[in-house]
Amino acid sequence: MLIAPDKGTESATEPEPGTFDAALVVVHGMGDAYKSQILLEWAEPILERMDWIARDRVIGADERHGVTIHDSDLSGDVPMVTATVRFPKRRDPNAPDAPDTPVETVERKVAILEARWSESFVPMTRAQVFRWAVPFMWRAITRSLGLFLGTMVLLPWMTLVHHLTAPRERLLVKVMPRTINVIIDSIRLVVSTAAFIVTWVFLVLVGVILTPILPLLSPLLLIPWFKDIAQAVLDGLVESIGDVASWKERPVRASAMRLVVRDALARAKELVGDGDVHLFAHSQGAAVATFTLFEELDPAEFHVRRLTTVGAAVVLLGRESWQGRKDAYTPVQTWIDRNRDAAPKDRVAWENHWAIWDPFSAGPIADTSAAARKRWRAAYFPSADTVADGPEEHAVHNTSQPFLDHGMYFANTVQVVEPTARHLLGPDFPNVPRPVDYIRNRLVVIDKKSLGLSTIAAVVIAAITPGLPAASVAFAWLITAVATAIGSVIAFFTAADAETSVTAAVGAVSFLVTDGRLSAIGWVVASALLLALLVWLNQLMQKQTERSIVWDRCPLDVRTWLVVTAIPRALYVLVAALVVWFALLSWTTPRPGAGWMVFWAAVLVIVAGFVILEPRFAPAPVIVPAHPSPERATVLPPAEPMRLGVAIASDEYRSELAARRANLQPEGLWAAWWAKHFHHWSPDATGTSTPGR
Repeated sequence: MLIAPDKGTESATEPEPGTFDAALVVVHGMGDAYKSQILLEWAEPILERMDWIARDRVIGADERHGVTIHDSDLSGDVPMVTATVRFPKRRDPNAPDAPDTPVETVERKVAILEARWSESFVPMTRAQVFRWAVPFMWRAITRSLGLFLGTMVLLPWMTLVHHLTAPRERLLVKVMPRTINVIIDSIRLVVSTAAFIVTWVFLVLVGVILTPILPLLSPLLLIPWFKDIAQAVLDGLVESIGDVASWKERPVRASAMRLVVRDALARAKELVGDGDVHLFAHSQGAAVATFTLFEELDPAEFHVRRLTTVGAAVVLLGRESWQGRKDAYTPVQTWIDRNRDAAPKDRVAWENHWAIWDPFSAGPIADTSAAARKRWRAAYFPSADTVADGPEEHAVHNTSQPFLDHGMYFANTVQVVEPTARHLLGPDFPNVPRPVDYIRNRLVVIDKKSLGLSTIAAVVIAAITPGLPAASVAFAWLITAVATAIGSVIAFFTAADAETSVTAAVGAVSFLVTDGRLSAIGWVVASALLLALLVWLNQLMQKQTERSIVWDRCPLDVRTWLVVTAIPRALYVLVAALVVWFALLSWTTPRPGAGWMVFWAAVLVIVAGFVILEPRFAPAPVIVPAHPSPERATVLPPAEPMRLGVAIASDEYRSELAARRANLQPEGLWAAWWAKHFHHWSPDATGTSTPGR
């Protein structure tokens, strides 16, 4: 809960220079962002998470701690939010354990500023943008297919090879014979490869269709009827990618973008004095910020200590292009050179977050394709062979949906927002034990994978169910019944003839029903409505499971969480398998015999079982350390991979879970669990029920 105990502290007053400990400059991505949009998009989740972790009883916090917002200036020349964060100071691990030692409170002032260039230059024309869009589209499609090839084909193959050669104690399913691991990995490889082929065909077809269409869109707007239909859509498309075209094709306008970033950094440096400035950039903003910071500015002059890029289009967009000139752009090597020449305190730590289905970032940042491939492999199976130059890489799971991943980093609390908040709070903030941190990240991965698989199951259910004979009759009856009810209501309120009104209402939906069954159009409409319902329910359940990981002060123990959260996924998958089985029985001519139906039932049960278990046993990415490290000259060997069973059995996890349960009410865990999950209320340490923080 964000608190502001002093009356009037939210009023917009001019912050005093040099009074802040840290400032975060957020840079927006592609698209026409309005003033304070990117600021609110990131400041709200960051401050909310800061408040939650600063008030955590496990680190010794109490009601004195948390976030106090002072100013929310959302309409000034440089929109910013300022706040003070109070939290218990991290204990020295080497100090003797003294329970009666009073908690030392740290007070840290933070400013979050926005860098926005949307109004800094005249945009390119529609015709210019669409001509540029064709080669850019193919480059984006090519990079996306490369990422999907790795995620959908190479990763399952690498997992299969790893399980064939790894010692038994390193296997995820170590209690089962190695053959079971091989079968699971083989099914994953076959299914994922088939899905990649479908994805490849779809994206290439989209590219082939759009290649001749895009250059013609601007001239077609001269046709009045086409302009009436398409102008709003095309203007929105130009607003989305117009800044990208300006960055690549218009050096003067690209310079205007960089000037906005530089001015925001100068303002941040003024606010912090000798404090730290952090630069945070998304999408195209990452390309602009990286070039500005390392190619044009001296980071030490602006006190920039950390660069965080999310969904970064650094490799996709590179730098601006001049006619007849080919400038090599090696952002990683430039970063390394800058750090090598800087004093240790002035070196810039670079942290990059990329979602595994984000088509724009398309994996780690590197100067060469070979280095990018090595660092991608290091995210799953680190070894001495995967060491390559690059920033610290975080492969994250936002939504597990390719068309949504790029724009949802701000909603990824555990993997993106919280690390950013902890960096701003500085080294005095208590650390999370490695096993506990691993468990939270692993559960997020399982949760997001479950969301994606349940969505696929929902598509299968919605596409097939209305076409089954019995379901088709039931849907047709439901449509007719609803139309009849609507006609009756209309007749009641308008005093019209009831029979005439009902006949008219039923006739209005007659195109959906034919001979007591759904027509082809009715099938499509019913599938769309059913899909919307299933996706909504899926997302509703996923929000509850995510909340139990992210916001519950006393979460369920891991094994209970795995069982409880698998139930919705199992229901979706089993219903999808049942629907497919009935479709085979109903649509196959001649009707298959009992033997074939038993065979297909066995196949569907195996596939369903694999899909239900896959999120639990699929490989999860790890953090790839920066190389070379800004903090050390020597290269450390890869850390020993953590496994979920080992983390659950660790003393650190057991101690934290015990500490969280110790803060619960005497009435027991069941009452607390019920209150949190069904009433969204959580008991605090004082014994009163307050909204979950």
